[in-house]
Amino acid sequence: MSGLENIVTLNALASGTVNVHVDKAPSATLSSATTARIAGTVTLSGSFNVSPSGTPIKNTSVKILWEASVTLSGNTITIFGETVPDELAATNFVAECVYDGAAWVVNILPDFAGTGIIAGKLLGTDSISTTKIIDDAVTNAKLANITRGSVKVGGASDAPTDLDAKTSGNILVGDGTDIASVAVSGDATLSSAGALTIANSAVTTAKIDDAAVTAEKLTAGARKDSFSIRLDFDDASKLGGQIFLPVCYNCTVDAVKATLVGAAGSNLTVIIKNAGGSVMTGSQIDVPSATVVGNVITSTVTGNNTMTGGTNMILEPSAAGTLTGHLHLTFCVTRDN
Repeated sequence: MSGLENIVTLNALASGTVNVHVDKAPSATLSSATTARIAGTVTLSGSFNVSPSGTPIKNTSVKILWEASVTLSGNTITIFGETVPDELAATNFVAECVYDGAAWVVNILPDFAGTGIIAGKLLGTDSISTTKIIDDAVTNAKLANITRGSVKVGGASDAPTDLDAKTSGNILVGDGTDIASVAVSGDATLSSAGALTIANSAVTTAKIDDAAVTAEKLTAGARKDSFSIRLDFDDASKLGGQIFLPVCYNCTVDAVKATLVGAAGSNLTVIIKNAGGSVMTGSQIDVPSATVVGNVITSTVTGNNTMTGGTNMILEPSAAGTLTGHLHLTFCVTRDN
């Protein structure tokens, strides 16, 4: 039937071969070329082949209309000896097969929707250049795997190199040419949790700035200090007023110790105030008249006891009765910053 195609429908197989008749009389026109339609939905269990059957002559043309939906499951489809790209197995396409007198030349044409028009098997090796990749288009999933705990760095000849950076406690250090994963050493060590430990005796005097050591950096015992004053109770002019005792540094008054160095003829009292005039809680000294010379009376100070360097502590001595007696007052303090 000149001018009409003879369309034969064949079903896709899970594996095996279907044959397309290609015998053609030499006098037949090209318009009477055989057309085969492959249909059906299958999952391959082996290779599936569409093969020519019969004896073709030169320029015999066969058109294969692929309308099947095939799941490859690792297998392949061939049409007249040409492997169908995996991307086209479940889409519509046309395979034009022409016999050149010695072998079949197969041209696979994707459908007009363009599905699979650029399939991986159709791309040449090294055919994708940098300019053809959109910026920010290469995701982590598209990168080659590297060993866990490694990072990519520039290596010899500037080639990307995978550097093992996972050694516990190591850090990445540049040497002017390369990056190396090295352990922290010398005066400090680094744990895998990021904790940096300074070695014992590593901080020398030369490593400490002048005037950088504040009182807070010393132990409580190292910050203890004291200063003293003598108070006389043998003259009314020395009593009933205020005596200002300069304090040269920031400190906290912890205790007051009063040593009787001259016999008291009456009860002696000393009220102690801070620079603002507030009585230091627990600081008052009371010496009974019967106190033996050399005895020490101690008061523990618990409040209003912070002094700023350059200010004055206020002392208010008084006596009830005979004006005799001498006290040596010692202030026990903790130096602040």
